[in-house]
Amino acid sequence: MDFSKLIQDDLTADWAKEVIQSLSPYPYLADIIVISTSFAAGAILSMMLFFLLRPFLLRFYRKHCEMNPELLDCIRRMIISFVSCLPVVFVAYLIWCDGLHEWIAVLIYKPLTGALIAFLALTVTYGIKSFGLWYKQQHNAEQRPIDGLLRITICFVWAAGIIIFISMLIGKSPVYLLSGLGAVAAVLLLLLQQTILSFVASVQINVDHLVEIGDWIVVRSENVDGIVTEITLHTVKVRNWNQTLACLPIYSLVHKPFVNYTAMQKVGGRCIQKAFLIDQRSIRFLSMEEIERLKGFDILKDYLEKKETEIAQYNTGRSSFNTRNLTNLGIFRIYSHLYLEQNPNIRADLILFVRELVPTDSGVPLEIYCFSKEVSWVPYEKVQSEITEHLLALLPSFGLRVFQRSSDILREVSHQPADGGFQFGPPDNGAASGGQKA
Repeated sequence: MDFSKLIQDDLTADWAKEVIQSLSPYPYLADIIVISTSFAAGAILSMMLFFLLRPFLLRFYRKHCEMNPELLDCIRRMIISFVSCLPVVFVAYLIWCDGLHEWIAVLIYKPLTGALIAFLALTVTYGIKSFGLWYKQQHNAEQRPIDGLLRITICFVWAAGIIIFISMLIGKSPVYLLSGLGAVAAVLLLLLQQTILSFVASVQINVDHLVEIGDWIVVRSENVDGIVTEITLHTVKVRNWNQTLACLPIYSLVHKPFVNYTAMQKVGGRCIQKAFLIDQRSIRFLSMEEIERLKGFDILKDYLEKKETEIAQYNTGRSSFNTRNLTNLGIFRIYSHLYLEQNPNIRADLILFVRELVPTDSGVPLEIYCFSKEVSWVPYEKVQSEITEHLLALLPSFGLRVFQRSSDILREVSHQPADGGFQFGPPDNGAASGGQKA
């Protein structure tokens, strides 16, 4: 490459040419003067440019930096790195003037090019760091950290600068240089496999907002259940509820299933899903006397009166084999549903139902499905326990029993009345106190 053709003679002022020609009797003096003068002129111009940009810097600082000295210093370094390119450009321009020794120009041109690339890379680096510091001041920065992405971007900037500088040293295109690094790239891919996977996973997590700091996540395969405290390029730190600290590779959140409970907390409702195993031998039709007693529950009174009228109309003129009757399990299911609807701790506007599942050899599962207004762990467990205790305690009032594999249930069944009746209220005092039979 003919470097002497890079700068044309008509781009150099006539007075500069005359000065260089007047110094021609003195070997190398013209080179020293030109290099020193061009560097000084570039430095002076750099300082002037810096002071011109300083008011805009201060204005930006007052408007966006929110009294962050670190961000101001980073922006100042970015501007200094940018204006530092001018002395290098001036020297690289003037060393090709006619009358100067070309071998000196060839000797210092490549180091000047390397310095120029370094200053430009520093400018971009400080620009990226400034953006990162500015981003941290935003309201959602803690939930969506980008430090890892910025570090990777800075690495790419310096890698590109090094490749461009090496290509200029050997006089080849950067594309040619990259094509010759195929084998090296394959080795690097093998060595940096985890880093590459982490980078891709980090991008996906940040773009799709899968996990943010403060989220409650559960990764069952890793036995992790707690709050996310930190997200880096390679790891996600989770503070478990048992106060242990778990560190997960960030790519495991992309390749393994996990549950994020943040949506539940934002909605303000946490699911309660429980099933009671009802002993099938306790399920039966209700008599009229039992229905009248069940009307003592205020939430059932209107429903039972409406249902009695409906059944009476249906049964008119039909034989006893074709009539409809109320069952104790069906009324208890309705009571459970109405009780959950009127419970102040339950979200009635979300999904709420009570249903019977497929009967099994352990009984008929009666499942409740609703959402608690309490989403925090301890208050939620309190609400769930109160509902379970209330419904279990009321089962005998409907003539129902919970199935359990124990001798107690066998003894209880053996002492049931022959007609299968039941009584409201607490058990007989003698039986409750363990009194002997008469």
